[in-house]
Amino acid sequence: MNIDFSTKPQVTINIDPVLEAYCRFIFCTPQSQTEIAVTRHHDLGKLIHSNVITRDQRVKESLSANPVTFILPVTKINHHAVKCHFLYVSPWGEQKIQDGIEYEFKAWIRQRFEVGYNVKKWDRKTIIDTILRGLNLRNKTANFDTIKKIDYRNRRKIEESRFQELLNNCI
Repeated sequence: MNIDFSTKPQVTINIDPVLEAYCRFIFCTPQSQTEIAVTRHHDLGKLIHSNVITRDQRVKESLSANPVTFILPVTKINHHAVKCHFLYVSPWGEQKIQDGIEYEFKAWIRQRFEVGYNVKKWDRKTIIDTILRGLNLRNKTANFDTIKKIDYRNRRKIEESRFQELLNNCI
């Protein structure tokens, strides 16, 4: 077993480009840096860190469409494990990480839309363009539609609850 102790502990997982941009925003990682250094001060950092498995043998990683490398924090408790073993994220762990990032991203987007609509009185396009600029994402159709869908689903729930209020008040 030949392990390089000078390298930073890291894992690579498959993440959608919009979610990668959100992780870069959360962990203040510049777009020019290939890896994202996570901290355990943020819930996403804890989620990623908690799904890492140590192994004595290297695990062959499958090719992924959008590989993102995360640099893990070294603490007093994990320093031996991350320096002396190979790090790995199982497919199930990868799915949990993706779901957790997506969940937090959608909640963050909903908050931005709420502020944009109610406080700033902006229209949908202005809010989406602002979010794309803030996350340093290209304003292309796929990214625009991803964020627009989150707003659409949230607004639909609000409209359905308003309709129920109308029904309840009419009876």
